[in-house]
Amino acid sequence: MVETDLLLLIGILLLTGIIAGYFAGLLGVGGGFLMVPVQYLLLVQTGIDPTFAIRIAFGTSLAVVFPVSCVAAMAHQKRNAIDWHAAIPIGLAGLAGGFAGGTFASHLPVDILKPLFGILIIISAIRMMSGTPECRGHGREGFCAWTLAGVIVGILSGLLGMGGGIILVPILLLLFNLPIHRAVGTSSACILFFSFGGISAYIYHGFMIESLGTGFFGYIDILQWVILTGAMIPFSRAGVATAHRLPADRLRQIFATIMIGVGVAMICILP
Repeated sequence: MVETDLLLLIGILLLTGIIAGYFAGLLGVGGGFLMVPVQYLLLVQTGIDPTFAIRIAFGTSLAVVFPVSCVAAMAHQKRNAIDWHAAIPIGLAGLAGGFAGGTFASHLPVDILKPLFGILIIISAIRMMSGTPECRGHGREGFCAWTLAGVIVGILSGLLGMGGGIILVPILLLLFNLPIHRAVGTSSACILFFSFGGISAYIYHGFMIESLGTGFFGYIDILQWVILTGAMIPFSRAGVATAHRLPADRLRQIFATIMIGVGVAMICILP
């Protein structure tokens, strides 16, 4: 890679990290919904096979999500915006689900993973814009529902390289009737567990692929991880501060609009 190409790649990753970090804090998501399409396109442009490129994008995205979510969760906790009664069972169940999802992704072709990523994001956006039913679990029923939600979201998180917030926030809103700001904060805490499970799977299965060469730790691209993490962490804190100043309806609109745009791009535009 010539120097100009390397500088362009770094610049694109920095900009992606800034935007993804801001929305990670703002919306309680990991930022993978934006990072994955950009990473995938850059990897394909550098000559990496699309099937490996999508797995590297997923694995690297989750590796970035973990430290960024740590920062975002601490910021939300200072505002008492995390429901730990929900976050702990969802997160622990999602850790196992994340490993399972990452394992599935390591054996699926790009023709399945890429459209699945886009479709899931669009469905989540549509659900976000629909009404909120009167449904919230309590006691044992609530614990079982949280655990089931954690397993499902964890699998999807690992399978599609997202922190899981883009799926979990609508679930917390629509099924558990959490207020938007509390749903965002709780999601940030759960993402720590989801991403750790997925990261473990992508590292383990990536080490079995000798053709990846140097610069990778399993399916994690070290250069992309360093740049994206460094850019995202400070801007995730800014996103958290903004989230607690915006009205709930505005947060819903921002969330859903971005999700639909990214989902369509992943299905129809990217190679």
